Amino acid sequence: MDVKDTKIRRLDIDEETYHNLLAMLNSSAEDRLVAFECIKRLDPVRNFMAIAFLRKNYKASVNHWENNCKTIQAHQELHGLRLDLSFKNLSDSLRRLKEYSEENEQFFTARYVEYLKKNLEGMPFVESVEINVIIKGYGKI
Repeated sequence: MDVKDTKIRRLDIDEETYHNLLAMLNSSAEDRLVAFECIKRLDPVRNFMAIAFLRKNYKASVNHWENNCKTIQAHQELHGLRLDLSFKNLSDSLRRLKEYSEENEQFFTARYVEYLKKNLEGMPFVESVEINVIIKGYGKI
């Protein structure tokens, strides 16, 4: 085994990985533990918004994050993300990021578009929703 094999590899969250991790977090206890193990291996700066949205959209106890991803949660809290994971608070913390700000802004925008679509579709007087957003360097949402 050489030195490269002993290093923890840092995953990056793309759309598919985000949705898979979120589904795992909101699934069985075993799936949740696997998801937390994957999240622990993420670069907390590069994937700041993705992790924040995983926390925001996690349906179970907040204590699970503290018990399984304490370092990740502490990093987010250092940047102002404690329990209030509203879009406003996420946006405010995003403005304070220096590294990987473009990637995090893109991820935030993609989640905001999802949020808008879902909430508009849930309104009884809205017949259909068509929102096409193309984020530079990210793709169509």
